[in-house]
Amino acid sequence: MSAPVTESAAPHRDDYWAAVSVGDADGAHAVAARALADGTDVETFLQEVVVEAQRRVGELWATNDWSVAQEHAATAVSEAVVRRLADTLPGGSGPLLLVGCAEREWHAMPALVLTTTLRARGLDAVHTGASTSRDELVSAILDRGPRAVLLSASLSSSLPRLRRQVEAVRGTGTPVVVGGRAFTGGERWRTLGATAYAASPAHAVAVLADLPRHVGPAVPLAHPGATESRTLQAAADRVVRDVLAALDLGNLALPPDDWRVVLATHTPHVVDSVASALLCDDASVLVEARAWLDEVVTGRGGDPAAVGRLWEALAHELRDFPVALAMLRS
Repeated sequence: MSAPVTESAAPHRDDYWAAVSVGDADGAHAVAARALADGTDVETFLQEVVVEAQRRVGELWATNDWSVAQEHAATAVSEAVVRRLADTLPGGSGPLLLVGCAEREWHAMPALVLTTTLRARGLDAVHTGASTSRDELVSAILDRGPRAVLLSASLSSSLPRLRRQVEAVRGTGTPVVVGGRAFTGGERWRTLGATAYAASPAHAVAVLADLPRHVGPAVPLAHPGATESRTLQAAADRVVRDVLAALDLGNLALPPDDWRVVLATHTPHVVDSVASALLCDDASVLVEARAWLDEVVTGRGGDPAAVGRLWEALAHELRDFPVALAMLRS
C-alpha cells in the first residue's frame, strides 16, 4: 500500500519538542492531535516529528547535555504518544505481521513506530513488545500464523541474540525481516540469515510484497569468526569481569552519568559487540562501537585514553581468539 499524500508535520516539531523535553505526555499528544487535525497523517508525524525528537534525545544524552533520567523520561513520553496514535487507527486487513525487538533489547520505539506505520498503511500488524524471547516468538507464530516476523535491533551488541531469534523463526518456516541501527553494515542481515532487510518503515512495506511464502531453516554459520563468537558468548561474563578488573576504575558508587560508571556499564555492550563482529564477519561493528563510546566518555569529561585501555584489556583477554584479536587491533 502506498504512502498517503499529506501535509508536512515540520511546523509541529518545536511544540512537540517543548513537551517531550519536560516530560509532558499530555502536551505531546495534544501536539500530535493538532497535527492530524491540520491534515498530517500518522506516518508523516511519526517520521518527521517523533523519530526526529528521539534522535535528538539520544544525541543530548551522548554529549552529556542530558542525564539518563531525562533521556528515559523523554523516551517514555514519545512511546506513550505512539501507542495512543496506534489506538486511533482502525484494524488492519490482510495477513498478520508480528513486529518485535531483539532479545534483551529494551529500545522499543523503532518497533512501535514500525508497527504503527504498518497499521496506518492498512496492514494487520501486532507489536510483541521489547526484548521478545525466542520462545515468545515461536509461541505467537504457532498460535497466530503470521505472514512474516519483523525484528528491530538498535544495538550492534544485540546481533548474536537476534541470530538466535532468526533461527527460531525460520525453524517454523516463517520469513523474517530485520532492520534498525544495528544493521548499518551492508551485509550483516544476510550473514545472520534474515529473509530480507528493511532500512525504514516505508521500505518494510515494499519488502513485504516480495517475501517468499515459506522459508527453510537458517544455514548454520561455520566461518572461523562464528566459532569464536560462540565461545566468547559462553565466556562473556568472565571476560567482562576480568576487563573491568584490569581497567581498575575505582569506587563506582558515583552518579549514573559519571564517565567511569558509563564506561563500566557499557563494557558488556563492548564484549557483545565483539561477539557480533565475529558472528557477522564485520570489523566495522567494532569501529562503530569504539567511536560511539569515545564520544560518550569524552563528552562526560572522561580520560581520553580510557576507551583505548578498554580495547587493550579486551585484546589481552582474547589473545587466544585470532579473529577477534585482528579486529580489535585493526
